[in-house]
Amino acid sequence: MAHYYFDLKNGTTQRDHAGRELRNDAEAIAQAYVIADEVSTRSAMHQDHERHICVIHEDGHEVTRVPVDIAVSKASAPRSKKLS
Repeated sequence: MAHYYFDLKNGTTQRDHAGRELRNDAEAIAQAYVIADEVSTRSAMHQDHERHICVIHEDGHEVTRVPVDIAVSKASAPRSKKLS
């Protein structure tokens, strides 16, 4: 298990001081998409800047950045139709 932080960057940085314990980078990346989806439903504070979630490993290296504006809400995601 490692500790990961999920900072919101949108022209400024909103640090995640608590972070989360996760098994690996893949799990942290998946969590970043969930967070990006949640953030995308809120209005942007700095609309002239690209927003993304920056995943930081406990050792300080950046794992990845997930763009917020392309995150798709589960509520708005297309659903497949069941064929009878």
